Amino acid sequence: MKVKRHKQFVKDLKKIRLTDSQFQKLAKCITLLAEGKPLPMEFRDHELIGVWHGLREFHLGGDVLVIYRSSGEEIVLVRIGTHNQLFK
Repeated sequence: MKVKRHKQFVKDLKKIRLTDSQFQKLAKCITLLAEGKPLPMEFRDHELIGVWHGLREFHLGGDVLVIYRSSGEEIVLVRIGTHNQLFK
């Protein structure tokens, strides 16, 4: 699958400070999603509801999470940040 970054994801990524561990987990998750494989349970990947309906979220550790959209042909990374930053 093709992986794309929404422009808001790029802006968020510039603001957030990821630890080396979180960065490695992000790379691992993107690779797995691009290969069409499910994420391991540790990432708590799940569908969102409400205004985020149709999107999914996974956790990188700490309070950092990634919101993304998955269609049959592409993965779009939509947002990255803490719960407070994304769900205020």
